[in-house]
Amino acid sequence: MNLAMLTSRHPSIRMGRRSLVAFAVMAVATLSTQGWAQTSNEPVRLGALLSVTGNPANGLTAQVGYKMAVDEINASGGILGRKVEMFIGDDANDPTQAVTAVKRLISRDKIQVMVGPMVSQATLAVAPVLTEAKIASVSVSGSSAITPQVSPYHFSLFTSIQTVAVAMVDHISKNLKSKSAAIITDTGSQGKAAQEELQRLLPARGITLTSVQQHEPNVSDMTAQVLSLRRGNPDVVIHVAGTGVDAGTLLKNMDEVGWKVAMVSNTTSLNVPMVVRNAGAEVYKTGQLHGQLLKAYTYCPNDAVGQTEFGKFIGRLKAYDPKNFDQLNQQVVSMAYDGVYILKAAAEATKSLDGQVIAAWMEKNAGSISGRINGPLAASPSSHFLVGPDAIVFVTRPDQKRADGAALRSCS
Repeated sequence: MNLAMLTSRHPSIRMGRRSLVAFAVMAVATLSTQGWAQTSNEPVRLGALLSVTGNPANGLTAQVGYKMAVDEINASGGILGRKVEMFIGDDANDPTQAVTAVKRLISRDKIQVMVGPMVSQATLAVAPVLTEAKIASVSVSGSSAITPQVSPYHFSLFTSIQTVAVAMVDHISKNLKSKSAAIITDTGSQGKAAQEELQRLLPARGITLTSVQQHEPNVSDMTAQVLSLRRGNPDVVIHVAGTGVDAGTLLKNMDEVGWKVAMVSNTTSLNVPMVVRNAGAEVYKTGQLHGQLLKAYTYCPNDAVGQTEFGKFIGRLKAYDPKNFDQLNQQVVSMAYDGVYILKAAAEATKSLDGQVIAAWMEKNAGSISGRINGPLAASPSSHFLVGPDAIVFVTRPDQKRADGAALRSCS
């Protein structure tokens, strides 16, 4: 029944055309106001995609960072004045499972923004699903295949693997003075992209490539690959993988065959607990492991303790989760933590949770986000990797850290 029929049947509420229009407008306005009030009081629904199974160490690390950020944000008023509710999806460290988990987060949990995953192959797998739903996300992924064209509303708090490859070759050439190198990577998208880039860069810098090998992610033995690499007698081995578990396995197998050679890695400094579990604590004492870190996690000999954003964060993390603190990868926790705060900054600047709106703002304004642990951020329409090449350093003793969690870097 429409309003005109109602007034014709009930003289007590009969009114003129002008009054009728005014009444209708007022009714719509009232309903809209009530609807807005209800929406504005609902929590922001944040999805978190991580490896609860398949790689539980990585999953625990990410979950602590995400939860710590959410708890802090809620304690200080939320996002857009609304509390944040987090919904966890388990990707099981598997791309197919990642897609299933994201679809569930979207359809069942009605997430509006997302953090994670932690590995590139999962990030690539879920990209079409998140793009169709126009959901903004921040991950820790390095594959150069993750472009704004592939995933327009996704940003990464990691350097692209192309950037990492350039930094590795620079370090090998300038600091190690190596004349030859061998490459071993996992078969994930990041590993494949790294292999292609390194095969291009090494000869261009006058470094002889002696051998190239691959391994499956989370493989239990790489002895065959190690023996093949050793036959080329390289000055240095370059290893790129998704987690420190594989670096630990590689180093264990190298030790078992008695091969001592310098190694440059993207994981040995970032994933110390994982490396130690497979290769033992003694592995770092040789000084032959050169692992990538962000400069934000390191210090020069004369730097004061606890004054960096990372140093301050470590103190808060220890107070937040003293039970798990010693087993956490503190650097990765900080990346997960920063991801939530980056989404908060973009949402509050735009007054929106829409993926298109957030992505457009990030491309122009990521550099204005201050106070982030992982250093200055940057983004553009051609790159959604938020951390650039100037942020990368290599350290040999990431197992030896100051009280503020920082590792010593070369500062000459």
